Amino acid sequence: YATRAAQYQYPSRRISAKARHRFFVAARATDLGLKMNITSTKWPCPGKSLHSVIEASFDVNDIRNAAAIAEAKVNFINAHNPGGILRSPDVIKNRIIAGKLADSAVLAMIEQCIAYWGLSDLYAVREYDKHRSDNFENPDPYDLEIINFRTQEIKTIEVRSSFCYRLAPVSKIVEKLSVYGWYTSANKPAEPPRDWYFQVIYYLRPSDIENQFGINVGVFEDQLYNGSVTAYVVGGAPRPLLETAGINRTDQDGASYRSIYPVCRAYDCIEMLNAVLGRNGSGV
Repeated sequence: YATRAAQYQYPSRRISAKARHRFFVAARATDLGLKMNITSTKWPCPGKSLHSVIEASFDVNDIRNAAAIAEAKVNFINAHNPGGILRSPDVIKNRIIAGKLADSAVLAMIEQCIAYWGLSDLYAVREYDKHRSDNFENPDPYDLEIINFRTQEIKTIEVRSSFCYRLAPVSKIVEKLSVYGWYTSANKPAEPPRDWYFQVIYYLRPSDIENQFGINVGVFEDQLYNGSVTAYVVGGAPRPLLETAGINRTDQDGASYRSIYPVCRAYDCIEMLNAVLGRNGSGV
């Protein structure tokens, strides 16, 4: 469906040689603590060939790292969800953990592709929360950023995460759910768009949401407690694709999200990784 993202050249900020060196060193630091297991699978998608999905299985170390960041962040996060509904500190903390695990999955995917494809001299990627210096007091300007050492450009990546507990089997996600970009709400009248958006789905139900749909899916907090959580990176989209092919959806928490529906119409994981890293190939 989608034209390769390599055709979309959106302006990005440039960095100095000194800042580039700091980024290069930091992005290769060994303090990431990633222990997850990443596997590739393909799900059927009407109207196109199979859709590439990455399954990320997080262990107790991943959960501990995410929980530490959630603990540091929780007091600075808006207590209301995008639709204005007040959330308890425990709900906020667990949503942050879900978001941080999702960030780490996409980070690990990109890092592994950079290494596997021999692109370490050209690209590096890092997570904002790993290198911030504001004690988590300010809103995150992005989740991940990727630098191209050849062009000295930095592009921003937003990782969207959500839960799926209303449909079965799990592969129906790419037929029934969306890839989400930027959003606006009563609490956030404007959000600067990022360059890239990845979508991560947990085929789980948060404990604060009742099981009203008769579908047997696990509970997110139970998996956290047991030290093993699974998520699916289902693909994503570049900003220009969201602008030209996206729609505004208002059925999520009362906010207005720029989105591509269904996931099948956006990029799958192979297409996203090739596009983000400037490759025209179709395989990983």
